[in-house]
Formats: sequence, C-alpha cells, structure tokens
Amino acid sequence: MYQIPCNKYWNTWSSKSPAIMEFLPAEFYISIGANSYAENGKYTNFPFTKKIKLFEHHPDGNYCRLQVEHGGTVLEIEYVKSDDYTVTGRIRALKFGEWGLRFQTLISFGFENEGKTGNEVGKVEEKNGSFSASKRSYEIAVALKDSPIRDCYVDTRDALGQAIEDLGYYTPMPETDEVNWYSTMYNLEETPEIVFSVCVSNDYETSVEKAENALDVSFEELKERYMSPLTKLSKGENISAMESMQEVMAWNTIADHKNQRVFTSLTRFWIDRKFGGWFIWLDDILMHGLINAYAGDWTMARNCMKSAMDNTTPEGNLACLMAEFTEWVDRSQPPITSFIIYKYYQLTGDRQLLEEIYPVLLKANLWWYENRDGNGNGVLEYGSSQVGKGHFNGTKLAAKDEAAMDNSPMYDSAKFIKETNTINMEDIAMNSLLVLDGECLSHIANIVGDKENAQFVLEKSNDLRKKIDENLWDYDNEIYANKHWDKGFVCPSPTSFYPLAAGVPEGERIDRLIDHIFDEEEFWTELPLPSIWLKEESVNDNVYWRGRSWPPLNFITYVGLKRYGKYEEATRLLNKIMKHYTRLWDEEKACYENHNTFTGEGSDSVDTDPYYGWGALYPLMWTLEHIDIDPWNGFHFGNPEGKDFEINGFKMADGIYDLKCSSEGTILKKDGLEIVKTDAVGRFTHFEYGDHYITVTVPVQDRGCSITLGNEEPIKVSINGEVVENSNKIYIKKGKSIKIELHK
Repeated sequence: MYQIPCNKYWNTWSSKSPAIMEFLPAEFYISIGANSYAENGKYTNFPFTKKIKLFEHHPDGNYCRLQVEHGGTVLEIEYVKSDDYTVTGRIRALKFGEWGLRFQTLISFGFENEGKTGNEVGKVEEKNGSFSASKRSYEIAVALKDSPIRDCYVDTRDALGQAIEDLGYYTPMPETDEVNWYSTMYNLEETPEIVFSVCVSNDYETSVEKAENALDVSFEELKERYMSPLTKLSKGENISAMESMQEVMAWNTIADHKNQRVFTSLTRFWIDRKFGGWFIWLDDILMHGLINAYAGDWTMARNCMKSAMDNTTPEGNLACLMAEFTEWVDRSQPPITSFIIYKYYQLTGDRQLLEEIYPVLLKANLWWYENRDGNGNGVLEYGSSQVGKGHFNGTKLAAKDEAAMDNSPMYDSAKFIKETNTINMEDIAMNSLLVLDGECLSHIANIVGDKENAQFVLEKSNDLRKKIDENLWDYDNEIYANKHWDKGFVCPSPTSFYPLAAGVPEGERIDRLIDHIFDEEEFWTELPLPSIWLKEESVNDNVYWRGRSWPPLNFITYVGLKRYGKYEEATRLLNKIMKHYTRLWDEEKACYENHNTFTGEGSDSVDTDPYYGWGALYPLMWTLEHIDIDPWNGFHFGNPEGKDFEINGFKMADGIYDLKCSSEGTILKKDGLEIVKTDAVGRFTHFEYGDHYITVTVPVQDRGCSITLGNEEPIKVSINGEVVENSNKIYIKKGKSIKIELHK
C-alpha cells in the first residue's frame, strides 16, 4: 500500500498526463482525451507538452485546474473534492479551433489491468444501465450531468479515441470481451461544459447517491475553502513565489506504481518517455523534499526523503539514479543529503525520520572517503566504482554524472583513471559539500544518540575543511577551484563559492570570494552565476552546464552567504534572480530548469525543461530570505531591507506562524498569538520561544526602537548578558545589535 493519508487518495498521480485524476488505493483512473478534425481527427490523451498550462493545485488534490489545447481548441479542466472519496470534474471550452460538433471530448473511467491477477484486477461492468466498478472492497460509481452522445465499454482507455481517429466519429463503438474502461464521448456543440462525478465507498448504492449529489457542488466555494488556508504570501514583492512552490511541487508529484510509493518527480515531460514511468535522481528528490516542507506539504516532503533513501546500495553509497530502465549504482551525486535532511528536521521536528535513515546517512558519508580519493592525499574526486550494470559505468561521463554537471567545461581536460575509479581532478564542490554533509550528520548523530560517530564524522569534516583551504585555493586567481593531480587548477564555476556553505574560508578569502560573485567580468550577469565564469569562452555556448545559470548553483551560494552573515550580499543576489523568476512565472507559468545567464530567459534553449522541480529553489530562497531555520542563524525572520512582506500560515514544528514586515516594524504571530512586536526592521536571528524562555538577536538599527516579546511579565531580562529591568518591552539603542534573553 502507498504510505499516504486518505485526504490524498484522489490526486493527479499519473505520470502519463496531468489531466488524469486517480484514486490511488484502487489505481482507478479518470482519463481525459479528445479528437480534433482540425488535426484530421487525431486523438490525444494529453501527455504533458508545452501546450498544457498548469494552474492552481492543492497539495492534497482537493482542487486543481489546468488548460489543454488540441487543434486550436482550448479546454479548461478542473477537479474538486466534496470529501476524501468523492471528486467532481468540469471541462469547459475556452477557445474554439473549429466547429464544436467536430471536436470530441472523451472521458474514460477504469483500470489499467494489464499484468495483474487475482484481487489486483479491477472490475468494470454495466449495472442496471449504469457504470459500475469495483476492486477489493471498493465500489465505484460515476454520475454524468449530461448524457454523452456515445458511450461504450472497452479494453483500454484510448480505444474509443483511436477508433474515432481511424474511422471518424460515426464509427461503430469498439467491442471487446475484456472490459476495463467505460468511455464517453461529447462534442462541444452540444456540451461546451461537461460535469461528472466519481465516488468510492464500500457500498455501491452509497457511491451512486454521493456521486449524483456531487454534480451540484460549487467549484468556486470549494476552491476558496481549500486554497485559502494554504501558506501564502499576501504582501510584498514576488508575491507569487509561494504559490509557484506549491504548484510546481504538487503538479510534479506522481505515483510510482511499480514500487508502491509517491514522490515529487523532476518533471512530467520525460518521466514516462525516457525512464519507464519512474526514476529517482538523488539530489533532485532531496531538494524537492525540502521545497515541499517549506511549501507546507510535510507528507510529501517525508515521502521524497524516504524515496531518496531507497537509492541506498550494498556498497554504502546513495545511487545517482534508480529508474525502471537503468540503475546507476556505480556513482552517487553531490553529497547534500545530511544538510537537506537536517534542515528538514529543524523545520518539522521529524525525529522519527532521523531514527529511520541515520544508518544510511552515516554509510553514505563515509563511502566518499573510502571510494573517491584516487591519489590518496585526502582531497577527493568524482568517479565511477565500476559496479552494477548502469549506462556509462566506468567512464568519465559517469564521473561527470556524479558531479551532476554533465558537460561542464571544468571537466573537459579530466581523464577517468580506471585503476582508482576516479577522474584525475580534485573537486571543490564535492569536497565542500562533504564537509557540510558531515557537519550536519554530526548534529543528526547527536540527536539519535550516537555520540561516538557524531564526534568521528565532525573530526573528518574539520580535517577535510583544512585540506580544502590548503589545497584548492588558486592563488593566481584568488578563488577556490577544481585541481588536476598534476596540471594545476582549471577554470572556476559557481562551485568555487561552495566553500562558503562549508565554512571553509577565513579572513581576506571571504572578501575575495564575494568580490568574484559581483564581478561583472566573471559571474555577475543578468541572471547571476553562469555555470562557468565569463573568462571561459565556452560560457557563450549557452548549452546546459556550458554557460547557463542553474538554480542549485545559486542556492548553495546563497546558503553560504547567509552562513557568513553576508545578508546584504545574499539579498542582492536573490533580488536579481527573482526579477526574472517572478516575471517568467507570472507571464508563462514556467519554472525553468536553467536560464540564459545573459538575458534571464528560459525558453531560448531546447535543453531546459519549463516545469522543473528544482527551478522552485528560487521561490524557496525567497521564503528563506524572510523566515527560516538553519544550523548557523537558528530560527530567523524579517525583511532584511525593511520592505513590505507578509506570509501567513507558515508551518514549523512548534506551531503555525504569521509574519508581517514593513518599514514601520515587524510583527510575528504564533498560532494566532502575537509574540513579537517591534518598530525595528531587518533580520532577527537565533529566535527561541518557549514556556519559560524567549531569546532573539536584534539587528543593528539606524534609530532607537523597542521590541515587545510575548505577553507576560518576565522574572529576568538580560541584554548581551547583562541583567536589565524586568519588562517584556525592551528598548534598543541606535547602531548596536543586541541579544535579548527573557526568563518567565
């Protein structure tokens, strides 16, 4: 059984089309198709293409809306639930590409029974002149607001559409001895709006009654009921950021029927066509888990984390890719796992997940040290372990896959050394991320009670941190970079800034890295951080990792800037990114895999997916800019620039938060109760709020201010360690950051 709550049973789980609604426990489908005579009668079941526009999508599938196009006719498809087991669909013609009589809209209800036996076979039949379906104890009924022009019982969901394509819409209805589907046909002349309902229960008559009643639901009222409570931005710039996170995650969430699990996939564009219906790219799925968590869907966040852990191998690594058609167990992907998992834990408090997966995390961390030090100097390289049967096993391409930067110019001069299973190039990204991974793994080990290994992995991380600083600093260019075993450094990329996230640089090296980020002759472009610096000619190739700007590169760099307290620089980077992300989302409903670094456009290249999961790292960063919890700043909130910003319904482990920022001050509420009110602005860090203790660090102010913490008189108050007057209203002097501690 799929590990999901019943409120998610009905959802757009199918990887075949976003227009399909599926009741997952029974694997029962509602499938939409069409024949257009503007396209010579061609049939489509609406696989995901650029002709489909995706709009609102509640994470539980309670309401969703999309537009599809065929032969110039545009249909709007909506689904809404009246309860967890009853769904109503509505199809409306928004634009006619031909006479409505000649455009057939098809709705099919049924099961994919091929290869199934016994209780796993769903049964479709006509009962008392009406459709009836059943599987195990489920009894399923369909109600139609208007009678279809034609209907039939068929063996496959596409049988009717294919028959119309082959012989026209007056063709006799297909006949079969093996009935798996009930298919209906409407034309837009007679029914420009089609409404239908499906109910699942354990009693057929109950299902019939509830399906009939659901035909009269108000889509508008139910949409408002379901969508209003979601986390949302209600004021400020980039106001569509949160909705874009939620929609991209919800629409890209699919069911892996083969392995009985659900997770947020990379994209709907090529999951079915290239990989056989499911695939797990390790780092993508981890990032989707984090994005889901901050978007408020903790169920799917956890499912993503668990699905990524399914990539574990007997050798100890987490495989780069697992899919129906191939398994890349010989390589992993950049080691971000423990950082992502720990950040998820800080937000959600899901200790149980840590307990379940900690052994996998520990083995995966140590695997890198044991398998990716080809020259034995303690500074690691990417590689391929030459195990398993995955494509490109034991090649340089496999090592570049492990780097997740498949065609980066950084690796042009590298060679794969079969004797060591690595390339001959020490990698700044991998070593930096492994330090960060170990640092966060040490926190996790302490939480689950493994004190010995907590100290062990932390010592390894600290030792590697020193080796990075000693070996991978290019003194000529004054930047960290990849390094050949024997030929010196190669051209830098944004991975040169990953040491910031790992806490590697000190002193002047911090300043030099920041100078490089904002140098218009190196990395500061229209959409910043091209995947290779501007001094390298291949930046103009504008092909994938040869010049385009990528969300993960900007995300890790942003994390590093915040770690070092370089808040102004982090905000400056993010503002330039969001100018383009928000524009493209608002204009195109697009969330691109990568962008043209010189223009900010996404659609200029065939090598970018327009609705890609990690594209939502950008609106995630916008959320983190205002409310976040991390290992270095703790729980922090506020608008660093003192601008208008308001977020409502933000979920954290201890409650639901609302944050309101403006030039006049900052207000933070928890579960509806005002717990911080101040006329101070900026980013407030290291905030803790408990029954007996409150603490917060207030940023430097350019004027005298005050802050009120909680609603009770304290028994002790201290500022920067010095005891002051007992009051929950504290005055803040101009020009000085203060740490407030309040005991109740």
